[in-house]
Amino acid sequence: MDEKLIGAALVELSDLANAVSGDFHCLHLNIQGAEFDVMHKDVLKTYYEEAASDYDEFAELARMYDVIFPTPNKSAERIYYDSYNPNSLVSKAEAVQRSKEIMEALQENYLKVFKLLNKIDDCSRAVGIANFLQTRIEYWSKECYYFNKSREVS
Repeated sequence: MDEKLIGAALVELSDLANAVSGDFHCLHLNIQGAEFDVMHKDVLKTYYEEAASDYDEFAELARMYDVIFPTPNKSAERIYYDSYNPNSLVSKAEAVQRSKEIMEALQENYLKVFKLLNKIDDCSRAVGIANFLQTRIEYWSKECYYFNKSREVS
């Protein structure tokens, strides 16, 4: 795989992580109602911080491929991400549903790059990035299909 393609893929993942961090932050700031304290202080804050950390890590990994990193202010625009923009305060049910959608998008995109990098067996950088992606896929998968799913209202 061409090094420029790897760098570009990492920029796209960083843009996605940055955009979803903003969405989680928006949910964090606009949530109301049942379990406000837990959702605001613990869950959504953790999610936007985790996604922001992913953004930074992917950006640093892209720099290993000599990418001149673009401004994060245009992340969503660059990847045509439809940012969350609520018209009112957000309920727990809506926050849980939107969190699920966000985490599924992260996993799907992280997995695409993981699969591409796993085809490269003679580059320690690619192996290291694939390993990092695997840990992030595991994190977001558990959050989505165990913790967040357990928050769903029946």
